Amino acid sequence: MHIRVRTIFLIIVFSSFLIAPVNAQTKEVGIYDIWIDETQYDPGQTISVTLELGWNFPNSTDVSPGIFDTTSEEYVAEGLYNLEGFGMGNVTLFFTAPSTNGVYAYLVDVFYNEEGWKKSDTGYEEHYLYIKVGETGSSNYAAWVTDVEVPSNIKPSALFNVTVYVQMSFPEMTHFSVAVTDPETGEAIIEILDQAVGEQTGSYWFELSAPETEGDYTLGADIMFEAPQSWTYTENSTQTFDIIVSTGGGGIPGFPVTSLIMGSLLALALAYRKPEL
Repeated sequence: MHIRVRTIFLIIVFSSFLIAPVNAQTKEVGIYDIWIDETQYDPGQTISVTLELGWNFPNSTDVSPGIFDTTSEEYVAEGLYNLEGFGMGNVTLFFTAPSTNGVYAYLVDVFYNEEGWKKSDTGYEEHYLYIKVGETGSSNYAAWVTDVEVPSNIKPSALFNVTVYVQMSFPEMTHFSVAVTDPETGEAIIEILDQAVGEQTGSYWFELSAPETEGDYTLGADIMFEAPQSWTYTENSTQTFDIIVSTGGGGIPGFPVTSLIMGSLLALALAYRKPEL
């Protein structure tokens, strides 16, 4: 099975490519998709990681994607390609799985050479990749919200940040949802979908707009996951938290009133194969 890791904002990037006119002075390269050839590897097995690159270079330019081991703090795989013009295509990098069972984090990034190696500012120039080696974790599915950070006092209609910390244990790659909820109804106000395997911790931050009316409000932070039979949750896995909305509160100045979400782990995976560059 081929596992494809796609960022949740990918469609926005494609739309910007189609709408924005090509600027002859623009120089950029980003990673818009990643997928691996297995869901789990044996110790010492060769791991294949395919990257979908998008680029825009007015002149012939050297580009180097790489895979950085966050444990050893060294690159375990690198490539070198010469690209020109505007386009998208795939490259595949290989490296050897660690010798000890566990879940390992890697940073996949890409640089281009212009009087020194540089990263683009596309927002897609680096991604985290989690690799499961051997049997890890429990055979049971479980996930919890471990902590929530939020300002206690907020101005009416102001934007404010909520950071939700989670811990999970999944025997295989599992989809899950982290959400800020209305605890009275259990409905999500805003959520993000993600996936993980093994014993993992992570954090997600949300930007929300405070109510227009002053008062004390209680919100919830929740995590649900897709077990083999259906979506479910772990008992006592949620947390509630309070905010005070008043004219003397704080907020995030200079931002439009909108809701955004970002996560620290990888986004949803879909089975997929593409021809290589």
